[in-house]
Amino acid sequence: MSSDDEKPAAAGEKEKKPKKEKKEKREKGDRADVSKPSSSAKPEETHTLFFGQMPFDTKASDIMPWLKANLTRHGCGFDIKEIRMAGGNGMGTPGKDKKFKGFAFVDFSTNKAAKKALKLHQTLFRGRPVTVERCTRKEFMAPKADKRKREADAADGEPEKKMLKVLVEPDVVKEMVAEAVENSEGTLAEGDLDAKVLSFLGLLPRDTCQKAVNEIKKVCVKGNLSQVKNKGAYFMGIVRKVSKISWEAREKERAKKAADNAESA
Repeated sequence: MSSDDEKPAAAGEKEKKPKKEKKEKREKGDRADVSKPSSSAKPEETHTLFFGQMPFDTKASDIMPWLKANLTRHGCGFDIKEIRMAGGNGMGTPGKDKKFKGFAFVDFSTNKAAKKALKLHQTLFRGRPVTVERCTRKEFMAPKADKRKREADAADGEPEKKMLKVLVEPDVVKEMVAEAVENSEGTLAEGDLDAKVLSFLGLLPRDTCQKAVNEIKKVCVKGNLSQVKNKGAYFMGIVRKVSKISWEAREKERAKKAADNAESA
């Protein structure tokens, strides 16, 4: 075969090669378009709530049907994404080293389901009033005057002091606790309230401190605390709950007075 016959064949191969490359590029582009997520797709929602004060033998299989039964009537019984138990194997089953700590975090796929679940706060779950709260909490903001004072002290070389003001003297707190122990029918002992709980009680207003001590006594008289492993942590939860309720009531009262003053003006 002559060299003149080979030239047309080589030219034909060169013509086919660009077409093949174009086809491969087009296929790659199609695959890239499929792999890319659509920009118009809405991001998946997640609303997390804290569930506390649960019995220590609780499992995730106990929480799920309870939540579904309460949320189904509102049309959002299937909006529960995940239940994450604190301790154990993650599902509430006690392990060799860790046991369920009495609280869990539940993720909801809609805000409606989370709002309806918040209404379960202080309702009975396996015979105990459960605590339901949002995981994000507002932080306490100190007044600007206090902030300026701290900055001035730091400039003078003085160490910054902790902003913890004792509202009830330790002796008064101990008297409240002693009275509660005396009236608890033997279900509460002074040693059950550790130093951390007593210190926190002293930071509350006097009336709130008394309410918290009375609530601890009330729980001890009514309930069986034999299964509670850490009474200090359990009582601290009660004190925090009473403190939160009292704080919210004070804020509502202040808002009401401000509204009344605005109307009168």
